[in-house]
Amino acid sequence: MWRRSLGSDPPLPAAVVARSEAFGYSCEVSGLIVALLLPGCTAEVAEVVSVEGDSAVPGLAEPSVLIPDAGENGPYACAAPLGTPLDGGFTQAVAADLDTLLLGQPDVPLRTHMVLGADAAHEMFFVWQTRAETLGGRAQLGFAEDGLSWTIPGVSYPVGGYRIHVARACGLTADRSWRYRVGSDNGWSEVGSFTTAPEAGVDLPVRFAVLGDTRNGAATFASLFADIEAAGVDYVAFTGDAVANGTNWAEWEQWFDAGGSSFLHVPFLFAPGNHEANDVYYFALFPSHTGVGHQAVDAGPIHWAVVNDNATAGVTVPSEAAWLAADLAQATAPWVVPAWHKPAVAACSPHGEDVNNRTYLLPVVDAAPSVRLVVNGHNHNYERSLPYRGGEVVDGGIVHLTSGGGGAPLYTGSYGYDYSALQVKTQHWVLLEADARSLTATAYDLAGNTVDSFTLTR
Repeated sequence: MWRRSLGSDPPLPAAVVARSEAFGYSCEVSGLIVALLLPGCTAEVAEVVSVEGDSAVPGLAEPSVLIPDAGENGPYACAAPLGTPLDGGFTQAVAADLDTLLLGQPDVPLRTHMVLGADAAHEMFFVWQTRAETLGGRAQLGFAEDGLSWTIPGVSYPVGGYRIHVARACGLTADRSWRYRVGSDNGWSEVGSFTTAPEAGVDLPVRFAVLGDTRNGAATFASLFADIEAAGVDYVAFTGDAVANGTNWAEWEQWFDAGGSSFLHVPFLFAPGNHEANDVYYFALFPSHTGVGHQAVDAGPIHWAVVNDNATAGVTVPSEAAWLAADLAQATAPWVVPAWHKPAVAACSPHGEDVNNRTYLLPVVDAAPSVRLVVNGHNHNYERSLPYRGGEVVDGGIVHLTSGGGGAPLYTGSYGYDYSALQVKTQHWVLLEADARSLTATAYDLAGNTVDSFTLTR
């Protein structure tokens, strides 16, 4: 990926050409970078003007000196295409529109949230909702102590009778606090904030939360998410099943509204659950850089390998297992953490252990010595296994952590497997704190009481 070094007032070109080998046509766009973010189109020349103030607009310049994507001159729009399920075999594809500048009726963004990119030190997705006719969406951001110095243009999707906008920023400075807002000339969101992760593999501490299976428990989710924000975490690793019916747009709106302003300040990493149903709504609201739900994310000392364990025509558990094996083979972070929705090791009933995941995914993580922790949801309780590998409780085994108590009705039964260290019927979230030498997890209930705590060391 490359970008051009720009002057202060670059001229707009008559046209910029990008090619799409995947779809066999040329994408020609006049005067806007946004088209270069279309899935399948790769930019020959692309950049964003770095500007000050509220009147900032994206632009393109004539070719000049190309420099690597090191972010020397600040954030810019990623030139790589957004990952959408255009080639993943899904029955409902999400196609991006050109987010051309258009002045319409006042339209303040709704349900603004952030999604981690593959390199959490340098990349962030900003996502928000407007009326269907509102275009020209963009994010403005800057360091916490400065103004909103840079503008990142977006693409958008007509979804659910509305429009979902996505602005994908690259070139962010690692381990820094940022402020941002999103919107268009029709209206702007409130100002949000986030902190980028340390450089991948760097021995600096990180704090993040694990939460899942909120479903229709809006009040519980709101309370837990407020506690998570107050704890000052860098992001949430969500274990799936945000809503009961992922094909129902109204349920997504209710979920975001329950989380309220916390979404402005806490990014998400999302392992899709069976209730997301691999639906177009999920993929529009939580875009990834892959397009099939699995993704690898580096965040300081943590490498996440997030699997989509919900089979469709385009995604099968064996194919996901093959991707997982390849990802784990090249991961070098101090802590390598696979995550998927349905546990392969758990004693909670009625769901217990998913047969497909135990057959295909469990052998992959068992064969990876770097994996010491696996994170799941699906079972509506808190559960932690003993260190387990190769069908036995062993030193240096894998702790399988189930966090499925985010608001869904709780499960009470147990199959009594002897490798289950603890099961607690409670709504909860889990705080994880890690550096290169240790990883500590502490689970908290709605009242703030400690449910469990454990530490892994290297």
